Amino acid sequence: MNKISYALAMGAGLALAQAASAAPIVQQLDSPELSASTFSSLFKPIADAPPITADYRFMNTPVTGVVQSQVFEGTGAAAGLYAYAYQFGVNDVSDGNGQSTSVNSATLTFNSTPSRADLLGAGGPGSAVYVVKDGQVGSLSLPAAAPGSVVQAPSSIAWLPGQKTGALAFQYLDAAKETDPLGAGATSGAIVVLTTEKWNRQPVSLQNANPQITYPSAYSSEGGPIQEVPVPEPAAVLGWAGALAAVAIAKARRGRRAA
Repeated sequence: MNKISYALAMGAGLALAQAASAAPIVQQLDSPELSASTFSSLFKPIADAPPITADYRFMNTPVTGVVQSQVFEGTGAAAGLYAYAYQFGVNDVSDGNGQSTSVNSATLTFNSTPSRADLLGAGGPGSAVYVVKDGQVGSLSLPAAAPGSVVQAPSSIAWLPGQKTGALAFQYLDAAKETDPLGAGATSGAIVVLTTEKWNRQPVSLQNANPQITYPSAYSSEGGPIQEVPVPEPAAVLGWAGALAAVAIAKARRGRRAA
């Protein structure tokens, strides 16, 4: 290798090393759908963590809605995990200008890194967050659509690993994805966040055009490390994809032989 090529290679290596060591400020978490029956088969309510239902209110608006939360303990294949379930309800009310209320997003402190788990049995690392829209989770309310809409889940869920604390952000209104805010009269699908750490309570910040004046509390994790949610290595992802493809090919061959 000549000197110029060696210098270019060294520069590229240093750039890649710096990029790999730089922690992202915000980490988007995937949130596949999970059925209520599958969740109930894997997680059980905890007697010491009864469900919380707490009101919130925006300025110039009557009591705007509720935040519900409950903690569950994993059993069987989910043993060792805690599931934190969140649900947002919006009352069918309007602000002082006659505008129907809504929720654009919600945020709360979450002081342990979410943990990935394969709750769908698809193979691979699974997800740290799941959404349940087809039924009731524990003692939370049954999801319900706002008039003229469908049962909603966040358009994106973000994990913000700070140096001292972490936070979760649930975004409903998203112009880029053309998703609406959580509308008046809606009860969102349950959002399930997995971690290995126990619970405390934290206030929840909700946003729309009117400032929030009443802050509800919800369960939140405490005591774990604050870091990025591990991302599967590319080689592992390719390995899972290859395994799934091999299974599909084998099934197709068996089908042809049977025919």
